[in-house]
Amino acid sequence: MAACLVGPALGDMSDQEFEERLRAYILSHPDIILEAMEILSEREARAQQTARIAQYPDLFSEPPSLGLGPADAPITVIEFFDYKCAPCKALHAPLKAALADHPELRVEMRHLPILSPGSERAARFALAVKHLAGQEKYEATHTALWSLHRPLQEAAFAEIAAEQGLDWTRLRVEMDSDAITSRIARNRQIAGDLGLRGTPAFVTPTSVQIGGTDAEALVAGWLSQ
Repeated sequence: MAACLVGPALGDMSDQEFEERLRAYILSHPDIILEAMEILSEREARAQQTARIAQYPDLFSEPPSLGLGPADAPITVIEFFDYKCAPCKALHAPLKAALADHPELRVEMRHLPILSPGSERAARFALAVKHLAGQEKYEATHTALWSLHRPLQEAAFAEIAAEQGLDWTRLRVEMDSDAITSRIARNRQIAGDLGLRGTPAFVTPTSVQIGGTDAEALVAGWLSQ
């Protein structure tokens, strides 16, 4: 049977003797203090992060732009992305593949166009497709935008719309709608409050992470929280 036993020498010590021996040990191993301070600092930072995330109680229940993984998965991660973000693009397919092996995990994607004016126009275009044509057309448009090898400009968006059989004129109007403007503004507000200064950025109920290109490592980290 495994047990934790106190040896006679330690058990027979007076409080003063114990304190003296403990003090002597710490003085001869000062790195312990630094290690303890680092652990305390990490705990305080995590607590502050959790408190900031808790300011948005609906963050994990709002309908996402795109969800990867089962809708009823017990673990949800929010990914903020930008269509001009090369790491976001490179990560998308490997992350989708990694999630296929973990039905307990879901990644919900949110638009955070912060890298260029073209990023915002692309996000507005994709959201306009979602509003007017539904989720299936949105996902096809999302894939087409990731596949672009040209600037994120309206000529490219018009071509994608034509390929999808969509009305570009209606989409162009919807891109500047109040609903889309409000959604992008809210995502930017959340990102600012959580200290997200780049993409991809990932948010769990207790953590924030900016960057990451190894899908398997990201998934393992989320599952270990």
